[in-house]
Amino acid sequence: MKKLGIQLKRTRWSQLIALVLVFTVALGGSSCKSKKKIATEKATIELANKIAQAKASLVDLLRDDNPKTYEEKVAELNRIKKLQLRDPQVEQLIDQVDTKQLAESQIIEKKRQEEKIRQETVNLKLKRQAEIDNINAHFISIAQAANAMEANLRIQQTLTYYASPEVPVLLIIDIYGDNKKDYDKPTTILHYLNYLKDVKMYKRQIESIKFDVNHKIIEIELIKN
Repeated sequence: MKKLGIQLKRTRWSQLIALVLVFTVALGGSSCKSKKKIATEKATIELANKIAQAKASLVDLLRDDNPKTYEEKVAELNRIKKLQLRDPQVEQLIDQVDTKQLAESQIIEKKRQEEKIRQETVNLKLKRQAEIDNINAHFISIAQAANAMEANLRIQQTLTYYASPEVPVLLIIDIYGDNKKDYDKPTTILHYLNYLKDVKMYKRQIESIKFDVNHKIIEIELIKN
């Protein structure tokens, strides 16, 4: 009987321990499932927030009055693309922003080309005016030379800008009608420079100049101030 009582006690303890183990395992499994559920819910919420923020940013990029620079808008679009959200509405908005930015880039490029042409035109005009001022300065320096020797030296320096001493100098008397011109008796650059040396006065301005392939003057028109 004593042995039977001991065996019954052992059996009850074994059963109790088994129940505790089952309960512990059940609690542990429930805890793991709960953590996974929380993590999944958290990830879902974070993804939803990212999608919502991306949509808001994309809609903002579609605004015509968006204050950001083109470069800033391109950077923002690229940032959203890198998120790879795989949301249909986000992807649709990305396509719309892509189209808008392409059109904007074309407008920017067109303006850049127009500005380039405008600047080149301005530079060309400035260069031409500088050439005219330089040629006029030669004429003035000869007319204002202190003596014949100085005038002759300046004449020789001036002739280096011309294709030859025989380059025609056309002296305009009048311009009328459809840019029709009356000329004085034709002369050459050498004769005209010697004329300036003698009269010691230059009262004309350059109307037009023609150059050869070496950028030497081959014809010049002068008109009275």
